[in-house]
Amino acid sequence: MYVHALKIYFIFAKYIYNTLFVMKKVSIKDVAKRAGVSIGTVDRVIHNRGRVSEDTQKKVLKICREMDYQPNVLAQRLASDKTFVFATFTPKPKRDNSYWQTPLNGILKAADELSGYGVRVENYFFDQDDEESFRQESLNILLNKPDGVLMAPLFHREAGDLAKKLDANHIPYVFIDSIVEGTNYLSYFGQDSFRSGYLAGRLIWFHLKKKSEVIIINFTSDLENHLHLKNREKGMQQFLEDHHFRGKIVNLNIGPREELLLTHTLYERLHHKTLGLFVTSSAHKVARSLQKIGKDQLMFIGYDLTPDNVGYLNKGIIDVLLCQKPMAQGYDGILALFNYLVRKREIEKDHSMPIEIVVRENFQDYSDL
Repeated sequence: MYVHALKIYFIFAKYIYNTLFVMKKVSIKDVAKRAGVSIGTVDRVIHNRGRVSEDTQKKVLKICREMDYQPNVLAQRLASDKTFVFATFTPKPKRDNSYWQTPLNGILKAADELSGYGVRVENYFFDQDDEESFRQESLNILLNKPDGVLMAPLFHREAGDLAKKLDANHIPYVFIDSIVEGTNYLSYFGQDSFRSGYLAGRLIWFHLKKKSEVIIINFTSDLENHLHLKNREKGMQQFLEDHHFRGKIVNLNIGPREELLLTHTLYERLHHKTLGLFVTSSAHKVARSLQKIGKDQLMFIGYDLTPDNVGYLNKGIIDVLLCQKPMAQGYDGILALFNYLVRKREIEKDHSMPIEIVVRENFQDYSDL
């Protein structure tokens, strides 16, 4: 009994010690005292303002790291008159394509949480079927000179042009969903498009026969300007090539005008040797047509856990959806700008989202709707 009570005493004593001493929050005053400088000097070093000798700067930063000093960002922001403005630039959610509502939900959640830190998020939208709308809205963003930009670079060329102008104006930017290589982006949140296509190839491979056919559908008339779709297609083709697929691969690029004839196109293209169907975006559009003409023995793989796609997944028309945490992309992208611009933190450049395989039996376990 005595030993048991003694153990409890020591556990309690350790908790009190950790609370009062070990886990005590380090203040700017503590750093200044240990460095032998004024609080003002530490403040100038942390916020990179005013003149401080190089030796003093190195000494203060070293002590900050050793003491794990964390500035009270909220107090600093409330004491400052400066407001940080982040611009977001994503496709406008549509009734027929609700995917972009999900990353927008993540953006809105982050904006709400950071509003008390002197951060304002302004949302700009473009039509994902119209490059000109991207160019025009880009001008509005540049005109308003935000402190940072979160961008979904669906149009590769136009996004590259915007990135160059942001660089020229010293405005950091984060990519979500897809990436424009060769740009000075601060951070990227999204899938590796090629690897996701390669995984789709592995999944569809089990369903194919020696001389069967696979159809790959991209909803764009300009695949070269939608590199994330092109890389998904390349990933699928590379897997089939690596595994010596001797059947036929049919590539269909369907622009907005051709969508009106989608059911007829599929009816003409599908035949008894067509065993695989890979749709790199907007899978529900193809599923809607297949519901009319019949699916037969097709293995159908698409992307994203949107409500429309889930409906067809549940009906068994879509077999697999590859998902990429779109809400987290929007949320984490805004936090990256906040941590870089407000908290002055170094940001990891590439954040690869996991490629999640969702089927009818497990879709209810996922919440990114």
